[in-house]
Amino acid sequence: MRNCTRIDTLQRILASPGFPLLHKRKRVMDVDTIFISINATDHTAQTDWWTKFLGRPFDRIPVPSCREWDLREGVLFQVLDNSSDRTRVVVSLRVENLDANIERLRAAGVPISDPKPVEGFATLRFVSVQDPEGNTIGLLDGA
Repeated sequence: MRNCTRIDTLQRILASPGFPLLHKRKRVMDVDTIFISINATDHTAQTDWWTKFLGRPFDRIPVPSCREWDLREGVLFQVLDNSSDRTRVVVSLRVENLDANIERLRAAGVPISDPKPVEGFATLRFVSVQDPEGNTIGLLDGA
């Protein structure tokens, strides 16, 4: 009986309009996929190494220059054949509305260019931004 009273009291407190729901933060950037990408100067050697490291072959080749593993739902790891990019690791986030996120970031003072279509995909668009320490963060939408 005593536990029921505590539960009832807790439910009333949680349901009250003035109770701050700290665990329900407003989503500003709705991310559904996280991409962790390695730019490789020797694509074959990197792919072979990551195959051994992860203990299994890659899951797909979305474009000829990419080998991709599903690490878990919504988290992808890629080895990219891209020796021209001096950035070694890139974290990319697939977002619901790329244009709205770019607009929001620009309004917040973050320098960001316009998105570009990704070759080999029907609607995929990508844009990258640098954090204060020079790390590359990519944003993309589409398929």
